[in-house]
Amino acid sequence: MTFPEHDEDGFGPDQVAEATGVSRETLDRIRRYLSVLEDWRTRMNLIGPSEGRHLWRRHVFDSLQVLGQIGEGPARLVDLGTGAGFPGIVLACAFADQGRITVTLVEKSPKKTHFLESAVQAVFGANGPVVLNQRIEDDSPDRFDIVTARALAPLPKLLGFVEGWAKPEGRALLWKGREATSELTLSRESWSFDVSAQASLTNPEGQILAISNLKRQAG
Repeated sequence: MTFPEHDEDGFGPDQVAEATGVSRETLDRIRRYLSVLEDWRTRMNLIGPSEGRHLWRRHVFDSLQVLGQIGEGPARLVDLGTGAGFPGIVLACAFADQGRITVTLVEKSPKKTHFLESAVQAVFGANGPVVLNQRIEDDSPDRFDIVTARALAPLPKLLGFVEGWAKPEGRALLWKGREATSELTLSRESWSFDVSAQASLTNPEGQILAISNLKRQAG
């Protein structure tokens, strides 16, 4: 079985392009990535077998909806816990048109890291994102302008990861679900930060949180 060209509701590449403004070249790169994902998912648990019914909306468009918040760079972006490639590889497919935003993918699973390396090679050749097989709990020796994470961990814990990877003046774009408001309240017990929330365009209960000026509370 291969991924369908459109979701079961008819949403597909044309609708993604209309909603986000991405180029045909970006869509071609995304298709190549999805082809690799389709091949590998028969060998390991990357996404569920039913996800092809809403792949373009729930995963591709969901990943791309933050493009306006990232801007045109220059910037260095790191995606934590990339897993099957959302949002990191999909965003890299869009940024390849401009070359002003570099992407690093961080994944602790050696098997998923091997998949990501294969997908990057197939889509980008030698000029694709850097793939790190590393625990996100371990601070990076480098720091990034933008940190992304999609459905990775509760916000109080996730902010600890962000602190270890972002520049002091950096920011984070975090995909959160129905618990976003309560997680924000709980996070302020340990952290101070500025936040703006954007309603998710793909999940009626979801939000994209833009976090900046992150500092751990004293005491």
